[in-house]
Amino acid sequence: MTEPIRRPVFLMLATALAALVFWIDSIAEYESSVAILYLAALVLVSAVGSGKEVTRAAQGCVALTVLAWVVVHLHDPKAASILRCLFACIAIGVTAALLVSRKRLEATQQDLEHSRAEVDLFANSVPYVLWRSNPRGEIEYLNASWTAVTGLDRLSVLEGQRYNDVVHPDDIPILNETVSAAVANRTVTNLKVRIRQANGSYRWMQIYDNPAYSPLTDQVERFGGLSDVHDEVVAKQELQVVRDELETSRTELVNFTDSVPQILWRADHSGKIDFFNRRYTEITGRDVQATIGRQDYADDIHPEDREKFSRVWKEAISDRSEVRATYRLRHVTGEYRWMSLVGRPVQFGESPEEIRYYGGVSDIHDEVTSHQKVKELNETLEQRVAERTSELMLTEQRYAGLFDVSNMTFAEMDFSKAETMLDAIKDSGVTDLRSYMAAHPDELARTLGAIRTTRVNDALARLMGYENVADLVANPPAQNAEDGTEVLLRQLEMYYHGVNHIDGRTVLVGKAGRRIPVYFTVTRLSDGLHLSSHLDLSEQERIEQMRQAAQAEMARANRIATVGAFSASIAHELNQPITSMVFDARTGTRMIARENPDIEGVDRILQRMEKNAQRISGIVQRTRENLVGRRRAVGTIDLHRLALETRDLIDHDLKRAHVELEVVCATAVPAIMGDQVELQQVFVNLVNNAIDAMRGQQGVRRVTIELVAKDGAVEVRVSDTGPGIPEEYIQKLFEPFFTTKATGIGMGLEICRSAVAAMGGQLTVANLPAGGACFAFDLPFAVAQTS
Repeated sequence: MTEPIRRPVFLMLATALAALVFWIDSIAEYESSVAILYLAALVLVSAVGSGKEVTRAAQGCVALTVLAWVVVHLHDPKAASILRCLFACIAIGVTAALLVSRKRLEATQQDLEHSRAEVDLFANSVPYVLWRSNPRGEIEYLNASWTAVTGLDRLSVLEGQRYNDVVHPDDIPILNETVSAAVANRTVTNLKVRIRQANGSYRWMQIYDNPAYSPLTDQVERFGGLSDVHDEVVAKQELQVVRDELETSRTELVNFTDSVPQILWRADHSGKIDFFNRRYTEITGRDVQATIGRQDYADDIHPEDREKFSRVWKEAISDRSEVRATYRLRHVTGEYRWMSLVGRPVQFGESPEEIRYYGGVSDIHDEVTSHQKVKELNETLEQRVAERTSELMLTEQRYAGLFDVSNMTFAEMDFSKAETMLDAIKDSGVTDLRSYMAAHPDELARTLGAIRTTRVNDALARLMGYENVADLVANPPAQNAEDGTEVLLRQLEMYYHGVNHIDGRTVLVGKAGRRIPVYFTVTRLSDGLHLSSHLDLSEQERIEQMRQAAQAEMARANRIATVGAFSASIAHELNQPITSMVFDARTGTRMIARENPDIEGVDRILQRMEKNAQRISGIVQRTRENLVGRRRAVGTIDLHRLALETRDLIDHDLKRAHVELEVVCATAVPAIMGDQVELQQVFVNLVNNAIDAMRGQQGVRRVTIELVAKDGAVEVRVSDTGPGIPEEYIQKLFEPFFTTKATGIGMGLEICRSAVAAMGGQLTVANLPAGGACFAFDLPFAVAQTS
């Protein structure tokens, strides 16, 4: 029966029962206590009504009982009837009171159950693990968050008291120790341990357990919980790691600054020094903190340098610019040494006040004194040059005949068609033209056949015994020299490898088989033209003079000791372009004198004359640069080829001294970067020194130039079979003005060493165990230098 139906039915039954009891009790013949039946009506009302409704029902039943007694016994009241009425009223009242108390007890129980449900709901809704433990520390209650966090059933855990199973094994000892102490001393437990989560991972949790007195059990129970502090603990651990790293970095920074061999300093925006490293004390002998406190570091500066230092310092601080100063600083020994100070401003924020200066002080005493010594040395050199000027002027007069253009010969050849063939060969991937031509002689023949002699001068025709130029031009170019094919192949390699100039010796084949030994130079011009000049070497004495001049030019390439050699070089290099210009001038004059002048031809001649004039200007400029100490432009150098060309250049000297020059290069060596003229001067100088050392020596006279590639560089060794170098001279060989030759000035090896050093090497010397001396140096690969 539902509540809406049950309540009316029970109330109607109670009302009907009360009416029935009143009717029976109102009948006089019944002398029993019928009114006691009102209790049943009260029970029915209490089953569906409230306490107030039961009280009102009891009041109604009492009223009905009294009313029934009045109706029946009022006319004859008796003590028995009065007692029965009173007993019934008391019974009704007591019963009503009991029923109302029961109602209140039920309401209290309902409130208690509701409160308990709310507490349980609150405990299970909190996102933290909560528990209650008995005075022995045994947990008797866990909220539902335990299962959500650990994944374990809380009832099973409570039943077996296995809540410690989720604690990390490493944390159990300290947990047991802490909890036991807290339970024994009735203190708070506050501990961080790792708790295994439902997913199997461990997270740091805060255990907080507080003792509290329970009036219900009259014992001290403990209430606590778990809160997730994993992120906080991890953050603290990471923070500690960062702090440790910062401390390590700070220690390393201190060690670094104290280990630097220079004085390091720091200043604020006003220029006040607030830091010196330990090196300051080591150098000056002064306490760092005391010096910073007094700001009297300038007292250690030489009195003559203080004013300048103060001015430079104040200007840099005022302009917020870099500060640089050179001054003498008093050291702990009392000695003043030259020091260089450099400091730079560093901006830390937007405000100008947020700026710091950081810098250092380096010892440059040796550098300054070295410059002073160099200055003194230069003065000595200038004096030596003045003393040798008259001798050098005589040398220039001796070679003045080289500028006599009437004795110079030249020929112009057209390589344009041959260059087209070479382009096709290069496009096919060939890198070694000489090897390719050796393997394909037919290709070489076709290429040489494409070369044409366009014109020669009268001097060359006369030199070769021809009465007119036309007869010489008609000959195939390869037939005009004993090694004509080799010379032409070298000219082909000029274009193939981008070289603009070659020279060497050959024997021209003239009319009727006439043989003329000559020294030739070939220059690659525009439009595929090659211009060659020849110097007749028939007269032995003139050959000797030419060789001496060439040697002097390449062996004494120094701005002090090479003026005479440069004069010979100028004469040698200017003869050919001057001769060409004279010839062009004469040809242009004839063209203009014609009845119908060839204006286009004259224009071409003027263009060639302009190019020759520019070439003369370049020669003069290069000579001037050498005299004033400037370096020439560097380029890639094939050391093997340069060594072979050097051997050809000094072949006459080698033969006259009965010396054999051997070039050893087991494998191809990479190109190096440098000045080809200077490097050839080094080769010539070292070989000539070896020749001089072996003069008058019996037995084998051999000079060896050995080239070996290793470790990113080419090792060059120039050795001889001579008597070697006395041990007392080895350490002095590279000193300026030291010489063992009567006519020497002692600059040759110094020039060689400077030239090698400029190209990234170091020239050394040693005596060989089997006899003789060996000069060696390493030159880095061109790729390594340009990468």
